[in-house]
Amino acid sequence: MKHRTQMAETDRGPVEYSDAGDGEPILYFHGTGGTGNGMMPFEYPLVNDGFRLIMPNRPGYGKTPLAQNRGTRDCATVVAALLDTLGIERAAVMGSSGGGTFALSFALTHPARCRSLTLLCPQLHRWTAGKWMPHSGRWLRPFLNVSVLRKLLMAGYRAQFSKLTTAQFLEMEAGTRYASVKDDRHALEVAEASLDMMKKGVKFPGFENDMRIFVREDVFAEWDILRPPTMVIHDPVDPMAPVSQIDWFCSRVPSCRRFNVETAGHLVWAGRDFELVHETRVQFLRESLEAADSN
Repeated sequence: MKHRTQMAETDRGPVEYSDAGDGEPILYFHGTGGTGNGMMPFEYPLVNDGFRLIMPNRPGYGKTPLAQNRGTRDCATVVAALLDTLGIERAAVMGSSGGGTFALSFALTHPARCRSLTLLCPQLHRWTAGKWMPHSGRWLRPFLNVSVLRKLLMAGYRAQFSKLTTAQFLEMEAGTRYASVKDDRHALEVAEASLDMMKKGVKFPGFENDMRIFVREDVFAEWDILRPPTMVIHDPVDPMAPVSQIDWFCSRVPSCRRFNVETAGHLVWAGRDFELVHETRVQFLRESLEAADSN
């Protein structure tokens, strides 16, 4: 697996990003607690299928400074500046988990630069009520709204993740799917790599900023229109991205293709259908590229 992690100087400041492959570009927004470099091993099959995979570290992660870029639209502007620096006019856009929020924001604010939008196990709706939140954290919403309490909560998260075992993390992410994947070698490898990434990711200021965004920012305003072709891939029993979010999103975007899968819950890179997840999104990417080229 060959990829480069490097810094780019853009009109919106320095951006750290990982880059692999030479085909049609995919702009990938990593999840909460992740990084581009950390996600590359999970998503390298996209490179093997002939795509160029560009994974910026969102503001507040890795070496990309948070500075004043604290909102989803700020992030979209920073990433658009990265595309300018790389000489890329348009890209297929993809986001997983908490990165789904930022991928959606990019597609809404820069539709002409977005060939398609693929959302994997995504966070999409503001946490205005418990039904929109991860099952295990619904009681935390009042704490996330207050800066001082949020900082204390982040310290607790860091302590929690430092002690989690791979099996415990897999159970947390898989939810009711845990029994079917607890002895699956591939699922355990994915969980181990994810946990290692998260142990580092919760220490970045971007992690706390994501939590602030999730409770305070409505990314998809009622007047917004999502123009790029869109697909959502999701396990209906995902305990971290509740199905209520996907139901709401698809009601807002009737043209969205919805693909339900049985994976390791939130970990769509493992479980029964993980290969189908990849095959389905690649087919969607290629169909969208062909449609864009014919217009």
